Amino acid sequence: MGRLFVCNTSSDNISVVDLSEFKEENKISLKLSNMDRVGPHGICTYNNKLLISNNYSNTISIVDIDEGREIESHFIGMHCNDAVVYEDKAYVICGETNYVMVFDLIHGRVEEEIPCGNLPHSIAINKQKKLILISNFESDSLTIVDLEDKRNITQIRVGAYPTKALFTVDGEHIIVCESNIGTDMRGDINILSLKGFKLLNKILVGKYPVDMYLNTSHCFVSNFGDGSVSQVDINNYKEVKKINVGGMPRGIINVGEYICRG
Repeated sequence: MGRLFVCNTSSDNISVVDLSEFKEENKISLKLSNMDRVGPHGICTYNNKLLISNNYSNTISIVDIDEGREIESHFIGMHCNDAVVYEDKAYVICGETNYVMVFDLIHGRVEEEIPCGNLPHSIAINKQKKLILISNFESDSLTIVDLEDKRNITQIRVGAYPTKALFTVDGEHIIVCESNIGTDMRGDINILSLKGFKLLNKILVGKYPVDMYLNTSHCFVSNFGDGSVSQVDINNYKEVKKINVGGMPRGIINVGEYICRG
């Protein structure tokens, strides 16, 4: 089944999990920056490498998957939360400066800063339409940036404390995880049309939803506050199942026929 790579924010390393036996086979230390704390938080792939965004060292780490070790570390900006890669450039969101930093992976340098909302928490990419999408946790908003004209920036107001925003598989809609963290309210999944950013529907899920995985028909949501995973039918706008998993589930991802949560 392959391997799963997991960011361990508190222990400054990446766990390599053998999915055929579902056990940790290795840990990759992230210490090239020589900082006391690194804080890996977001992860994406770049060629045959991993690109890690680090909260505490304000860096990105590049890990060679075959060698199982960190090979590069670069300072980016304060509190790197997440990143995506497009055409040999990493787009890294910095939670304290409220910018997307554009990092040239070929030449190893920051080449541009793009403003977004307050405390950007997640970033996603629509390669067909050449757009990036940022959820801004503190300003209850989304930022959409046109990658062909980075001055073309759209700000969209959404519900309270959005922790994640994704494009649907067909690229025509945006799904927003509105967490309502700190309140007594359940969270929502907000569905927006990419045409005019019209609200199509809101679907109640569990308490404090923080992450989600999408396929063509369903959204799977990790509910941090009540130890559950919600399965949402995004075409018929309803929660169809809630699975109690215990603990405080945060990350969620699809692996083959399974949904894995962290």
